[in-house]
Amino acid sequence: MATRLVVIPGPGMSVTDLEPRAPQESQRKLGCLKCGDKCPGLDAHYWRKVCKHCRCSREDHDLQPPDERDSQPINLLFDSLPRHGDQSDLLQRLERLNLDDSAALTQICGPDNDVVLARIISENLRSQKYIAMLPKDKQMFAAQLRRRQLQKQLPLHDLHHKFCNSLSETEMQKFQKFTNKRRLKSAGIGQIRDLPKSGEHKCHRCLKAVESGGIAVVADRMGIGTCWHPGCFTCATCSELLVDMIYFHKNGDIYCERHYADSIYPRCCSCDEIIFAREYTQAEKQTWHVQHFCCWYCDAPLAGQRYIAKNDNPYCILCFDKLYSKICVTCGKTITADSPGLSHGEFHWHACPHCFSCHVCARNLINQQFLLKDGRLFCCLDCKQTFTSRPNQGFPRHMHP
Repeated sequence: MATRLVVIPGPGMSVTDLEPRAPQESQRKLGCLKCGDKCPGLDAHYWRKVCKHCRCSREDHDLQPPDERDSQPINLLFDSLPRHGDQSDLLQRLERLNLDDSAALTQICGPDNDVVLARIISENLRSQKYIAMLPKDKQMFAAQLRRRQLQKQLPLHDLHHKFCNSLSETEMQKFQKFTNKRRLKSAGIGQIRDLPKSGEHKCHRCLKAVESGGIAVVADRMGIGTCWHPGCFTCATCSELLVDMIYFHKNGDIYCERHYADSIYPRCCSCDEIIFAREYTQAEKQTWHVQHFCCWYCDAPLAGQRYIAKNDNPYCILCFDKLYSKICVTCGKTITADSPGLSHGEFHWHACPHCFSCHVCARNLINQQFLLKDGRLFCCLDCKQTFTSRPNQGFPRHMHP
């Protein structure tokens, strides 16, 4: 299914009309591309950037037609345009611009926006045309891939405060200061150029020679003479190709926006937004907004509470026991987070003399050698043979001689 062309806000519609909203009922039925039938459909969490059901990201769900958030960066810029003519006229004017010319981009970029969002506009228009030319069975994959790349490298909540959950007045001031500095001193767009046929040229990333007279990528903010092989124009942190060739310069290297921001401020690993507050929570080598340090499953606040980390996510004790605790083979009771346990393959026991003991003579086998058969523990071959010869007999579990 082809991606739709951009939707321009109509007269009287402002950027506030584009704030994130609760998903419609039709969206909730859209399946997860990772979980398949295990997820009943997208139901966006009210502050995490994930689905409530499967905890996968919004971009991992099969949105058909493509999610309206794809066009929101575009709408943000169009919202600053004067309303001359109809929508089709605006699109034609935009497509006639030399979109590789940063000066031309100022014609579509208002004072509150920057060249990054303008670049997303131009490339979205081109990518939509390109995707529409693909075979039908490849169109959704291509649209999904671009959506994932944009969200990973250029998250909307980093680009505009309207996509943040909530910012205090002080945090808003810091956000504006951050975006202004990013726009004026760091943001740029790589350009494809033919290198001079004379002189030596070396790739900034791989440090190998770039053929004289060949094609290279240059970044104006890195200074004259700095160039990259096209396949080396990557983020210095994640090593991924920079989507739409948008880069952010810092300390002599280039980054995607996500990792540029991460080098300046901490990022909340729950809501994925930059933390501008003075106080935040740090645990398990990660950071959270204080109010977002919650159980990954039930959202119960964990500040000052005991928790257990699983797959880099914190869980309250009750949810961890509910989701991950094992059943003791001997007593049949749950091995809670507060109880030490022992495991061997698919079998689990309480780490106590009563449960981790010989099935016949009850000898304590903690830190001892043992034999295992069908989940039953034996201290020696004699006890195992005794049980094998009389499997239905109830053993008194006397101490081994």
